[in-house]
Amino acid sequence: MADRATTLSGRFQKVTFGSTSAKILGAGTYTVTGATRKTADASEFGVDVDIFEFASADGGTITLADVSYDPTVGAQQDYLQYALENGIKLDSLTSALRFWINTTSFLAVGTSGHILLTKAGEVRADRNGLAKTSFEGQVSGAFMWIRGE
Repeated sequence: MADRATTLSGRFQKVTFGSTSAKILGAGTYTVTGATRKTADASEFGVDVDIFEFASADGGTITLADVSYDPTVGAQQDYLQYALENGIKLDSLTSALRFWINTTSFLAVGTSGHILLTKAGEVRADRNGLAKTSFEGQVSGAFMWIRGE
């Protein structure tokens, strides 16, 4: 039995589209916020301590930040911008984002869900740095799950 958790180095992590190896070039940081289960107040008169029941869940959000901005080689970046502008839902089978946590396992939205891009097109530039962009999305209809190949 191991006496400590496995360390996950960013050196082996990446973000790709679907089952292809189409890596989103220049990505530096990603965040998957995780799900939140809402509750509904089921209390009534005479109850001293509120009573709650489970309600619907929010699948969370994703953020891809500190992405090196390069419009000349950014086919994947262009597709994320296109998906936002045209309201394209990134599904779990063909176009979903995969957030790799090591060389064999990744986080992806469940089979009945989608990722809806909510922010794209930002460009940040620094006189003494690299141009950067970022992308954000809402997980919809399913939770994010760890899967492997």
